[in-house]
Parts: sequence; structure tokens; C-alpha cells
Amino acid sequence: MTETLDTSSLVPAPPKQRLWLLAEAAEKSPALIQGLAALGYGVTTETLEPDQALVNIPLVVCDELGIKSLLEQLQHRMIYQQAILIEFRQPDPAVEALWGSLDDGVMGGVSTSQVQWQEGLRFVGKVSTANSGGFASIRTRNIEPPLNLGQWQGTVLQVQGDGQRYKWILRDDSGWDSLAYCRSFDTDTTLPSLIRTSFREMVATRRARTVPDASPLNPTQLYSMQLMLSKFEYDGELNPAFNAGSFGLTVQSLGVYRQGPKPVVVILQGTEDLSQPLAEAGLTGVIPQGQEFAVIGANKNLPPEVNPAAINTIFEILG
Repeated sequence: MTETLDTSSLVPAPPKQRLWLLAEAAEKSPALIQGLAALGYGVTTETLEPDQALVNIPLVVCDELGIKSLLEQLQHRMIYQQAILIEFRQPDPAVEALWGSLDDGVMGGVSTSQVQWQEGLRFVGKVSTANSGGFASIRTRNIEPPLNLGQWQGTVLQVQGDGQRYKWILRDDSGWDSLAYCRSFDTDTTLPSLIRTSFREMVATRRARTVPDASPLNPTQLYSMQLMLSKFEYDGELNPAFNAGSFGLTVQSLGVYRQGPKPVVVILQGTEDLSQPLAEAGLTGVIPQGQEFAVIGANKNLPPEVNPAAINTIFEILG
């Protein structure tokens, strides 16, 4: 019996919102984790590289020390809201039934691939350039009704690869040989990779030839998904990371993302008036004010996605 996929279940599910806890306040993170759990917030104290994006972090907690360098950082960091669409590590039989192999045998080649389910969706096989071949892929059958991801800017793949360069392919038409919108991505042999791909930046192709006058991908009607390992990039260019032989790529999850608002800066203590620096940075902050808190900076009210109870809990535990 063929499993029927209920596409209404493919609604992006946002993970827990986290706050970013900096500097001396980090030593009290266990108490804060416990205090915020009931409000649906997590806590991270990790050190982020200056160019690393903030993902699902609506609050940044710090003291006055170093606040101005932090404000400069937040002005230039990318801020993303991210959600999980398919968690491949917890496979759904209907999702499993979507995927099948599509290799260069359709052109006389001898490459082979298969789908396995082991700690995620495993795309494995052997690729060969014999008989003018050179690609292997797995592709979904058409999704009906098509996915509507029009409220998002792109996809996020969490993968573990083998050092090869693969292609992520989406189609917005139900035709089997319709335009394929591609993004090539490299993988690491040791560390998982997060592949964030804007819908608008995916390259329209037909049989590995670019179609420059094509319209951008329409994310409101996505009919199929595909993963490919190919000897070729686009327009006859060779894949610089391609190696014939055995390969393996594990996709742990498929998510979606969009650019999010700047986080609210929770300032634990200090005497300096930071209203102007916050406003100049386009940021909103909160400071303790008696038994309450005051909102300062670019806005005089908290954004709707921030729970005031979380602010109170932060000041109660860290103040």
C-alpha cells in the first residue's frame, strides 16, 4: 500500500526560542534555564563568531560592560527566524515513500544510488562516468497539493557529507522535465554542514544548462525536491570536487528561514544612559526600573514576539 502524504502536516514548526546570555551573567545560566523553561525559552551561552548569524534568538542579555561593541555587532549580524519542515531523523512512512532514485541509467550510464534511512535520509551509491554518464540522484514524486512556502525566504539543509559537492534542486511545476532550480553545495567529511539557500538565488536549469531568462523559483507551489551528485556543474563546467566511486550524504533535517527582527538587548545593570546608542543602532533595549523594567532605544514598547514575563524572570534571577 502506498503511503499518502498529508501535505497539511508539512507546516514549518519553529524550534524553541533562545536567549543569548553573555559575559558574567553566563555563570547563572542553570537557574535561568530552569526559570525560562515554562515560558518556552531556551538559553545559549556559546561564543559566536562575528559573522555568524543569530537564529531564533529574540533576546540578548548582557551587562553594561562592552555594550557598545555588542551593539555594533548586532547592527551587522544577520538575524534569522528558522523552522523545521521535515525532521528526517524521525522518518514518517509517507515522507519515506516520496523518495526514489533517478540516475544516469536513463541516458545509458551505469551510476546507481539508493535511499536509506539511518540517522536521517541517506543518499548513497556509486557514480561512474562510463558510457557518457556521471550523475546519481534521488528525487521525490510530485507533492500534491504542492508546498506553499511563500512566507519564507529559503531552505536550510542540515547535512553530513563526504567532501563532495552536491546539488539541491526544487521544482515549481508538476512537469517531469520542468525547470530545475539548483543550488550547489560543498560538504565536510568530519563536521555537519548547514546549507542555507535563498529561493531567489537558486539557478534555473534544464538538464544542467542554465536558463538565464527564466523567472525566479515560485516558493508558493513547490512540487518536488531532489539531491544530486554530478560530474558537471552548469553549462558544461566540471564539478571541481567530483570523485567517481562510492559516495554518501546524510540529510538530517530540512528547514526554512526568513530574516527576523533585531533582538531586544536586556541590560542587567549600569548607570550610563544607553538610550541614544541603542536608538542609533536601530535596537531596542530594556533596563531594570524598580520592580519593573523600562524599554529604551529605537522603540518604546517590546515587540510582540517577546514575552514580558521572560524579561521579568531574567531580572529576578540575574539582577
